[in-house]
Amino acid sequence: MASDRPSPPLKEWEKADKLNVELVGYGWQEKRVIVRFHLPPDRDQHRVKLALAFMGFDVKHSKKWLCESCGAPARETHFQTLSWPHLETPRLIAYVHFVCSMDESHVLEGLRESHDMMNLVNMGMLGPFPTSFPDRQPDAVYPLAGSCACCKRDETANQETGLKKCGKCKLTRYCSVECQKQDWPRHKVTCEKIRSVVFENWD
Repeated sequence: MASDRPSPPLKEWEKADKLNVELVGYGWQEKRVIVRFHLPPDRDQHRVKLALAFMGFDVKHSKKWLCESCGAPARETHFQTLSWPHLETPRLIAYVHFVCSMDESHVLEGLRESHDMMNLVNMGMLGPFPTSFPDRQPDAVYPLAGSCACCKRDETANQETGLKKCGKCKLTRYCSVECQKQDWPRHKVTCEKIRSVVFENWD
């Protein structure tokens, strides 16, 4: 049931009948991406988290991201979310931090500092910093950020030329037409929801 609590005025990209999501990705030296997209006005948090995970995959494979804390090649991401599901027009902001490895102490310290700062600005809405994280495969090596979203080969992340972005969303990139076609059944789920993509502080 929708809330009777009024929402702030709609921004230019927002829709009254959707869950309006702004995803902000952070990398090394203040490099950022802002992805705005719409989801059904669904207050089921499991489905919302699943949609964010799908979008996060495409964001990871958009640029050659470096670790926000140390500048090493990024292989993992960490999400923080702020949501206002009680509003008549629900809103959600997702912060995505690109990191080299969640096993590194300097990464956890950087994430804690970011968490505490955002908590201060948002009156504690994030809650305490997590004391544990999802189980990971021992010695798992995750694909490099910026590699082809289909084959995920490390060498594709280092290609200076040749990687092409999806012509519709301008976000996800591929090493070949074949990989793009193969990935389309997965990618179209997120591609059709994207309203805008803006990269900041990239040369």
